[in-house]
Amino acid sequence: MIFCDFLTGFLGSGKTTLLNKMLRLGNPQRFAVVVNEFGEVGLDQWVYSQLSDNVYLLDSGCLCCTITHSLRETLMEIQHYSTQRGLDSLMKVVIESSGLADPLPTLHALIGDPVLKPYFQLGAVVATIDALNACDQLDLYPESVRQVMSADFLLITKSDLVSTEQFELLDSRLRALNPFARLVDAHDENLVFSIFNETQNASFNFLKALRPTPNLSSYGLQLGANAHYLPLAKHTSNTNSWARFIDHQPTWPGLSAWWEIIKNEYGARLLRCKGMVSMLEPASHLMIHGVGNHFHSPTPIAIWPDSDTRGRLVCIGIGLDCDFLDASLIALTIKETYAKPKNLVELYQLLDL
Repeated sequence: MIFCDFLTGFLGSGKTTLLNKMLRLGNPQRFAVVVNEFGEVGLDQWVYSQLSDNVYLLDSGCLCCTITHSLRETLMEIQHYSTQRGLDSLMKVVIESSGLADPLPTLHALIGDPVLKPYFQLGAVVATIDALNACDQLDLYPESVRQVMSADFLLITKSDLVSTEQFELLDSRLRALNPFARLVDAHDENLVFSIFNETQNASFNFLKALRPTPNLSSYGLQLGANAHYLPLAKHTSNTNSWARFIDHQPTWPGLSAWWEIIKNEYGARLLRCKGMVSMLEPASHLMIHGVGNHFHSPTPIAIWPDSDTRGRLVCIGIGLDCDFLDASLIALTIKETYAKPKNLVELYQLLDL
């Protein structure tokens, strides 16, 4: 049996960073990674593919809504390839879901699919929790509540960005939603490493079997006053994504200006922004990440992952206007370091358009 660990967590909570670190610390050739993207342009698999050859992208839709069949085909492809190499060569499959995915339909498929059952066994369900934004997300997005309630391990990320009082409030909310999960600080690399690298034994699965099934009908009651209960595998109303390839190389002032514009336009409605860009001066390759009003420091990429040299940008949010985002891309060409327009009107005035 090949164990399948399931990695869930809301948009921007650090799933990619966590899994990338796990692959660097461990033996990446003993893992297969299945990545599901909500946006039309996948990025995470290119990050992982620099560390492992066993990376598979599910890009035909959100995992909980449309591609259970594709997941089955992908897992059976992995099993076939593993058999050809020798079963002992593959220790585990890690499935990284999109940040908007309800984990329950996929977990049910992993447990009960008659095609998969002879070969795969559900391992650990791990949810990443963004300490900076999780309380608001739990209030507003039913998906984040389901992710917490389904997990065996809750990995707290960005704990260094919150106060002790904020962390204690988050801790109490998570324990109320899922008292059976183990809370782990994602900065504890040894513990995180052990979660993904240990093949689950009988006692672990026996304890999982003793866990009561969450009462799904009560999920709406766990949310804040501003939330609306949605049925399983339905996403927050008006959630959409925008993804584009970009032909030109951004400047540093341009990248800063572009982020300022979309941050001011969408604020907390911008659930996730990520991209892979090749900068103009000084020449460098970067991964960029942002959530809401917070833009993280770009991460250098040593080697561009494929022959397509165009940059890629993805935004996921509530009510994104694709025409607005298309028009905002001209900000990437700004060269003046002092220029940081707050909206499209200021941008066009600056560029004399």
